Amino acid sequence: MDETKVRLSKRMVELGLCSRREADACIEQGLVKVDGAVVTTLGARVLPEQQITLAGMPQALATLPVTLLLNRPAGDTAPPAQRLGPDSRSPQDASEQVWLARHRQHLTAIGAVDEQCHGLVVLTQDKKLPRHLAECEMEFLLQVERAPAAEELKQRVAAIRLDGRPLRQCKISRQSDHQLRCAVYSPRAGFFDEISRQLGVRLQGARCIRVGRLALSGLQPGEWRYLQPFERF
Repeated sequence: MDETKVRLSKRMVELGLCSRREADACIEQGLVKVDGAVVTTLGARVLPEQQITLAGMPQALATLPVTLLLNRPAGDTAPPAQRLGPDSRSPQDASEQVWLARHRQHLTAIGAVDEQCHGLVVLTQDKKLPRHLAECEMEFLLQVERAPAAEELKQRVAAIRLDGRPLRQCKISRQSDHQLRCAVYSPRAGFFDEISRQLGVRLQGARCIRVGRLALSGLQPGEWRYLQPFERF
């Protein structure tokens, strides 16, 4: 290591550009240039004679936990967080939040999280939000090979047992010959496979279209956006 080099953040403080905390935030948000090139690597080192410029002060929102909405594509088996990045951000995202790589970290996923599911996924760093979402109704459209008639479906739903108990907090209705609607609270892993088996239908996919009061509308498959400050589940 070249011992004449110093940490970029330390050099920024020495030059009076900002405080140490602000320096790291500026680097992370892409506001720092060294000899005209943007540097976003925390811990980067520079020579004393190199020119350092600052494009602005860091955004305060960047220090808060984030919540994102993702439209997970059908057939996608990768962890939802891997879909996040500046290139897949929805052009309709009206949030002023700056994208940071650490927004992929420490996320809890709710919604279309099972392998056979696609559609709306809520990804959050807010530790309190998952508890709230457990009390929110989620809406799924189930694609099936052949849907039972409405009266027959009603009888089959009434006969479903999970862990020996009748199905609760779940409404299933017929939408078409190949689609069922399922409104449910906190579906556990494997839930849709199990109810499909007991209903006697062959499940082809489950699409989450709503979590609480927030719907999937506006997001194309593979796109994501930040939750707006005024939005509530």
